[in-house]
Amino acid sequence: MRHSTSCLFALALAGCAGKPPVAPAGGAPPPGADQEVTTFLATQSATLALLDKNANLAWYEASIAGTDEAFKNSETRDGERNRFLADPELFKQVKAYRDGGKVTDALQKRQLDVLYLWMVGKQVPPEMLARITTLEKQVEQAFNTFRGKIDGKEVSQNQLNDILRTATDAKKLKAAWEAQKAVAPAVAPTLKELVKLRNEVARTLGYRDFYALRIAESEQDEDKLLALFDELDKLTRAPFLKAKEDLDQRLAKRLKLKPADLMPWHYQNAFFQEPPDVFATGLDAVYNKQDTLALCKAFYAGIGLDVDPVVERSDLFEKPGKTPHAFEVSIDRTGDVRVLGNIVAGQEWQSTMVHELAHAMYDAYIAPDLPWLLREASHPLATEGMAMMFDRLVENPLWAEAMGIVDAAARDKALPEARARAAFAPLQFSRWTQVMLRFERAMYADPDQDLNKLWWDLVEEYQGLKRPKDRNAPDYASKIHLVVAPVYYHNYMMGDLFAAQVHETIAAALGKPPFETVYVGEPKVGELLKTKVFAPGRRLHFEALALAVTGKPLTAEAFARRFGP
Repeated sequence: MRHSTSCLFALALAGCAGKPPVAPAGGAPPPGADQEVTTFLATQSATLALLDKNANLAWYEASIAGTDEAFKNSETRDGERNRFLADPELFKQVKAYRDGGKVTDALQKRQLDVLYLWMVGKQVPPEMLARITTLEKQVEQAFNTFRGKIDGKEVSQNQLNDILRTATDAKKLKAAWEAQKAVAPAVAPTLKELVKLRNEVARTLGYRDFYALRIAESEQDEDKLLALFDELDKLTRAPFLKAKEDLDQRLAKRLKLKPADLMPWHYQNAFFQEPPDVFATGLDAVYNKQDTLALCKAFYAGIGLDVDPVVERSDLFEKPGKTPHAFEVSIDRTGDVRVLGNIVAGQEWQSTMVHELAHAMYDAYIAPDLPWLLREASHPLATEGMAMMFDRLVENPLWAEAMGIVDAAARDKALPEARARAAFAPLQFSRWTQVMLRFERAMYADPDQDLNKLWWDLVEEYQGLKRPKDRNAPDYASKIHLVVAPVYYHNYMMGDLFAAQVHETIAAALGKPPFETVYVGEPKVGELLKTKVFAPGRRLHFEALALAVTGKPLTAEAFARRFGP
C-alpha cells in the first residue's frame, strides 16, 4: 500500500539479486585501511549478518503465517540480534575505533559510524530490550491478524478499501471507516507502554526522549527537520485548502451531500492520505483488467531492471492470518530480496506493486563489493523516495499509454483529470505527514496527555477534516507505523522531496517535461538509478547522495513545482 503502510519495514536491508553471494566483510581491505580495524569489522559483520538474516527471515515468515509460534520465533530471533548489539564491551570497542582519531580510511570510518548507530540505542539492560521486543511483536501480530467487521461479518482490508472507494451510502462508509479503526482500542494501551519504555531507554542513554534518540540514529538534525516541516506547512497550506475546496465539491456531488456535511469517512481513506477517487481518469477500470504482476515485470524489464528473481521469492496474494498490507525486505544483503503483498487487480495494487518492486530494485542493485554494513540504502528517505517516484507513474495516462493498455483517445480524455490529481496528491500527502510528525513528537514528549484529542486537533489543523462529534477513541493507534516503525514517517515526506528532485534530473536527461517523463522503454533510466542512486548503498550520507545525483542539495523546490502554477 505504498507510503500508507506498505513500506514501514523497508529499512533497506540490502543485497544484490541474481548475483553470487559475497563475503560479509566486502572483500580485501582498500589500500591505507587499518588492518586491525579491517579484521574487527569483518568479524563483527559476519556475526551480525547471520543474526540479521535469521531475524529478517523469521519476521517475514511470521508476517505470512500470523501464528503464535511464528511470532514467538520472530521475537526470539530479534532478541538474539539485540543481545549482540547490546554488548557493552563490543560497543566500547566500536566507540574507541570510531572516536579515537586513528582510523583515516573513509570506508572504515563509515562502517564504524553505521555500526555505532545500530548499537547506540541498545545500550540498556537486556531485560528492557526484551520487554520492548515482546510488546512490539504482540502488537504487530494483532495488526497482522486483525480483520474489521461490518454487521458482525469479518471483512478483509481489500474489501474495506473497496467499500470506502465505491460506496455512496453514508452508513456503509462510516461502518467501513470505523471497522478499520477497530484495532485501535486493543493496541492503544500497549502502544502507550511502549512509548514509555522507549523513552526510558532514550533517557538512560542521555537523550531527551525516544523521538530525539531516533532522529539521532537516523543521522538527521531535529532542528533542521522541524524547520523544514514548518517551511512545508507555509508552502502547502493555502494551495491545499484551495484544492480541497474543489475536492469537497466533487465528493459532495458524488455523495449527494453539502460540502459542509462531509465527514472523515467520506474521503475514501482511513487517514485521508491519498486522493479520493473523484478524479475521473478511468484508469482504475483499465487496471482492473490487467495482470498486475505482468505489467510490473514488463515495465521494469523495459528500463533494464530485473524483478523476476524477486517475484519468484515473494508471497503476493491474500491468505488467512497474513498481514493485509505490503512490504519489501532484503533477507541477507546478498541477493535474497522479497516482497509481501495481497494483490487484487486494480489501480491501488498496481501502484503498490510498482512501489514495492522499486524498493526491491534499490536493494538488488546496491554494489555487492561494498562491506556488508554498507549494503543498504543511503537512508530510508532515499528508498522511500524512489518507490514513490515510481508508483505515481501508474496514475499517469501517459504511462498507461506507453505500456500499451490505453489508446491515444483514452489518454487524452484522462489527462485533464490526471493532471488535477497529480497536483492535489503531493499537497494532500504533505499535510498528512505534518500530522504524523507532530503527533509522534508530542506523544513522546508527553505520553500521558489526551492523545485522542491531540490526534484530532492535528487532523483538523493540517488536513482540514472535521472531528466526529462526541468521538473519543484512540484512532491514532490504528496507524501501524506508530507501533512498529516509530519516528519513521517523516522520511516519506523527505523521500518525496528527494523523488521530485531525482525525477526532474531524469526528465532533463531525457529532454522531456517532468509530467511527460514516464520512463517506459528507457534503459538509460535504469542505468542512471543503478549507478548513481542504488550502487553507493550507505557509503553516502543522504545529503551527499542528493548532491551527487542531482547536483543540488536536498530542498523543497522541485516538490513545489509539482503543484505550482
